[in-house]
Amino acid sequence: MKKIGASKIALWILFIVSAVVLGMFFGVGFGEQDTINGNVYTAPANTSILLIWLYALVCICAGAVVIFSVINGIKNAIGRDKSEKRKSWLGPVILLTIVVIVASYFMASTTPVRLGDNTLFENVAQLKLVDVCIYTIYFLVLASIGLSALSVTGIFKSKK
Repeated sequence: MKKIGASKIALWILFIVSAVVLGMFFGVGFGEQDTINGNVYTAPANTSILLIWLYALVCICAGAVVIFSVINGIKNAIGRDKSEKRKSWLGPVILLTIVVIVASYFMASTTPVRLGDNTLFENVAQLKLVDVCIYTIYFLVLASIGLSALSVTGIFKSKK
């Protein structure tokens, strides 16, 4: 009999829960009404459940990436002999991310923003936070595209 791994079971559990949440979102119907800028919008009944599940999936994914990167880095650092040791990219990636966030913080603007209902949004902390997030995302997306292009060329292959 073929043994099923824990990662495959976890993947199936996440898939089943996602299917149930999507079924609840699309299948239950509408009912919640919100008034935004004088317009009345009707939202699906389980929008909040779907959003919470999406946030949970993002947290699970980010947590898995960080945890398994640390575990893999430790395994590579401990290697049984010198020929087994491989270089871990965890340190440089975390350092680059911290540098990008700090640089984004200093680049962020606190200029008030005019909203759709013509009011002025002036909360300095939230304006700074939004700009930091946007600049960080822009840089990290560009870095991932560039590194993906470099990885296709074979620059990062280990030489044995």
